[in-house]
Amino acid sequence: MSVLKNDNSITVTPIESETFNLLLVEEEKAVKLLEVKETDNPCDVVTKIMNYIEELLQGEHNSEAIENYAIQLGALWGRMVINELNWTYKTIDFGNGQKSFYLVSPEEYFCCNPLYFINKILTEKNIGLDGNNDNTVLLLFNMMRDIDNQKPKTKYQAIS
Repeated sequence: MSVLKNDNSITVTPIESETFNLLLVEEEKAVKLLEVKETDNPCDVVTKIMNYIEELLQGEHNSEAIENYAIQLGALWGRMVINELNWTYKTIDFGNGQKSFYLVSPEEYFCCNPLYFINKILTEKNIGLDGNNDNTVLLLFNMMRDIDNQKPKTKYQAIS
């Protein structure tokens, strides 16, 4: 197992296989929920995720249901980021009690926790400049395409 520890006391390790396998199970649930076909391109799948989230936001759901949707849709959104943008899953410990798995950009400048990201939208905490909850599922996906070109001073900048 390779471990990278950078100057900012961030420790990066490969995602644990058990965690990865659990993500695959949840991803498959979302595939069935959204009726995703193997021939669907990742951008179309992300659009399906965005539209389904819009439907969810119009209804009433208990916190357990919201959490389940966030896990399933986040796992599928993460798979689309991997398939289309070549990001990978890694475990990151930021040294401040925030250790979790993240999607990491090819040059490792940026990272994103897809389940947290989707949960933030579903719990209406993804507040935009207008003060409203924003469903930025497709927007972030598209912004991630060339994000490594920004080359920030430190690696593993969290985005969502």
